[in-house]
Amino acid sequence: MKALIGMDNIAIDYLGIERVLQRGTGTILEQRNDALLVRDSVSGAYLLACGDVGLGISLLDKHISRECNLLMVSNVLLGRRAYEKYGFAEKLECYQVAYYGEAPAIDTRISVRTATKSDLALLVETYHLISPEEMEIVISREALLLGYVQNQLVGFIGEHLEGSMGLLYVFPEFRRQGFATELEKIYIAKTMEQGYVPFGQAEKNNKESLALQKKLGMTQSQNLICWMWK
Repeated sequence: MKALIGMDNIAIDYLGIERVLQRGTGTILEQRNDALLVRDSVSGAYLLACGDVGLGISLLDKHISRECNLLMVSNVLLGRRAYEKYGFAEKLECYQVAYYGEAPAIDTRISVRTATKSDLALLVETYHLISPEEMEIVISREALLLGYVQNQLVGFIGEHLEGSMGLLYVFPEFRRQGFATELEKIYIAKTMEQGYVPFGQAEKNNKESLALQKKLGMTQSQNLICWMWK
């Protein structure tokens, strides 16, 4: 995994690790030819790239404790073992998706603005997949965009604390009109302007989300990655 750092073409499974290193918030805890363990100071997540279950567990034993609240591993079998061993409460097995094409064309009917603290109450009331505290940090990092059509708020999209695209929501009355696709295109373009590869995750059985990523021209990983949290 030493070649991961500074490499031009990062394997799609490792884009989360690349992002935190590229933006300067990742600290390398263990680096060797067959494994890389990083901790991100923004999300608090530990991120491990390792193909061997036994080796991966030994590295986690060395560097994390049961106080670890958020972990990502690029090997789903290792992820399942870590989930059981370290007492995590929730687990998500997902495909990583990434956009490698040209900047997408944006539908001019939709405009966006960056969410501010004044939007927090609405966002917390609407979106329940992250905590209010995490939503507040996302907003403080200017990492969430609100989408409008003719001055009506149709939805929003943002970036999780470790750098993956997500937080995608379209209000019920505006669904099935292509706004989810357009919001994601806008965030892809924003991420590319910042010099990063746009990437995200889709739960392995979420056919609707996987279909949306394919429609957008996202490349899907062959392997599953595993997130877990307490």
